[in-house]
Amino acid sequence: MSNLSSFLVRRATQYYPIRQIHLTRYFYNQRYFTKKHEWVELTDANNKQNEVRIGISDYAQRALGDVVYCELPSIGAKFKGDDTFATLESVKAVSDCYMPVDGEVSGVNEKLKNEADLINKSPYANGWLIQAVVDEKTKNYITKSLMNENQYNKFLETTKEADDH
Repeated sequence: MSNLSSFLVRRATQYYPIRQIHLTRYFYNQRYFTKKHEWVELTDANNKQNEVRIGISDYAQRALGDVVYCELPSIGAKFKGDDTFATLESVKAVSDCYMPVDGEVSGVNEKLKNEADLINKSPYANGWLIQAVVDEKTKNYITKSLMNENQYNKFLETTKEADDH
């Protein structure tokens, strides 16, 4: 093997573990969706294994229009599944956001106070609404009962077909 080939092989294998870590992180942070278009993402923030991040889907933010104001709950507030936990005001309408699972609010996206349009620009990365602590039973419910991204996309397709008729 030539020196150049040997160098390229060493360089390629040198970066392999970084790619592997990235893929592990991607699968760990999988989002789950409700039929009301909220999403839940299991996170590892602050080493809390039962903390989730919650927001609205891209489909929901497009339907809502340009978000201009966001009313979020206070830290420590407890909600049951399907309780209203936030209100979003857009140029089109005011919409409630429903808690997808039982949990206690452990954090809110403070950026939304001044930049509510982050929900439109980046509903999954920067436009999340709250973080909540859930119990182990709820964590299992999320992975078994809510829709993963593929199931949610199929749900949207059937919903759009139903709206056409």
